[in-house]
Amino acid sequence: MTDEQFEFLLAIDEYKRSNSRPFPTWTEVLDVIKALGYRKVAEPKAIDLVEEPDEPVKVPLGTWLD
Repeated sequence: MTDEQFEFLLAIDEYKRSNSRPFPTWTEVLDVIKALGYRKVAEPKAIDLVEEPDEPVKVPLGTWLD
């Protein structure tokens, strides 16, 4: 997860907690994005739907059962 993604995650979590909204609407999500300082400054482009992780996640077998 990038720093930018983590910042977004924390902002959404803060919004949900402070507004008692476990499932914010898309309009509310857009408000959070704008509050983070994001603005539309470029023409729209295609979204890459599949993101390859930077490094594979290695979980030892059986540890998730503990």
